[in-house]
Amino acid sequence: MKNKFDVVTALRLRGMRVISNKNKVILIAHPSRDFKQDAIEIIENVKGIRRRCHVIQFAGFCIRWIDD
Repeated sequence: MKNKFDVVTALRLRGMRVISNKNKVILIAHPSRDFKQDAIEIIENVKGIRRRCHVIQFAGFCIRWIDD
């Protein structure tokens, strides 16, 4: 499953909404339970605004979502 379109299709079949996909980084909404369990938390500070996101590697791609 190396093709970007195959990975996007696999994510959609798992019930996730793909927001964007650029340079092997795919931004999603509504991650699955197994993605949430295995993810790494990243805390970003950009211009004084703190934002938390999670990242997991899936089929050679970096899958990322932002906490609300």
